[in-house]
Order: sequence, then C-alpha cells, then structure tokens
Amino acid sequence: MWSFETSGGATVYFDQKKTISAATTAFWEVHTKKEGTGDVSVGPFMLPGVKVGQLLTLEGGLGKSFLEGAASVGVAYYAQYKLTHDEFDIPPDQLPGGPVIGKHRVWAFGPDVTVPIATKSKLLALVNVRYLWEAAARVKTQGQSLVVTATFPIPSIKITK
Repeated sequence: MWSFETSGGATVYFDQKKTISAATTAFWEVHTKKEGTGDVSVGPFMLPGVKVGQLLTLEGGLGKSFLEGAASVGVAYYAQYKLTHDEFDIPPDQLPGGPVIGKHRVWAFGPDVTVPIATKSKLLALVNVRYLWEAAARVKTQGQSLVVTATFPIPSIKITK
C-alpha cells in the first residue's frame, strides 16, 4: 500500500529568552488499498481487499532549554487516533473471524532529555532520550517505549564563547 502524510506544527515560547516552550506537530495519514489483497486465497478463504483507515498523530512536549538551547529537559507526549475504519471488499460481519473491531487510539507521555556532545570548540551531536508510557490504548497493544536519537550536524557547529 502507499501512504500519504501531511504535517504541520507550532511552538509557543513562554519567556523572552525562549527557554520555556510547548510544541505540537500534527500528522494526517491516508492510505491506498493494500496490494495483493482481494485476489489472494488462503485455504478455503479469499482474502478481502483491505484499505487501512486514516490516522491522526499528534506529537510534542513542554520543555526548558539550557546552554543556549543545546540542552533541554521536559515532558514529551504523543497521541494517535484512527479517524476512519479500515475498509474491506466484503461486509465486516462476513469476515472469517467476525466483525471488525472499532478504531484504535493511544496516548503516551514521559520525560524527555536532550544533551549536547561537544569538544571545547565544536558541537558534534545532540542526543535525545525519552521514555514514554502508553495509556488509554484501544484496539492495540499498550506498553512503554524508550527512544534514543542522535542528530549530527554536518559540518559540525563551531562553539563560540
């Protein structure tokens, strides 16, 4: 299947030095029909054509930055909602497993820390660590996530005093 995503976001600063902020980015996904469905048989069953429903995902957080914006500490979150039901080529009550279950949703929140990796004269990377606890999951698994990312500026950024 092909997926198409539109996104947009905003950041609001709560002080003149722009060290305290809240940010949100929204992502809206739409999908095409899954290839290889609707014309494949498994044993006595013909797999129905499937088109995954549309998704809305919100990601962001509230944070305080330090070291002229190179480091930050805060609370991150995400929320995901399936806006439309999955579509099948046959009525849902005729699917081999019964009717389709409702649309999924999930929320998550947790601490978020970004630290710079630098020499005395150059910023080499920014490392972000966030731990998220999922809550209110419906029609999906619920758990916890540890996410570690690194951003490497190329070329490295010169540090001035």
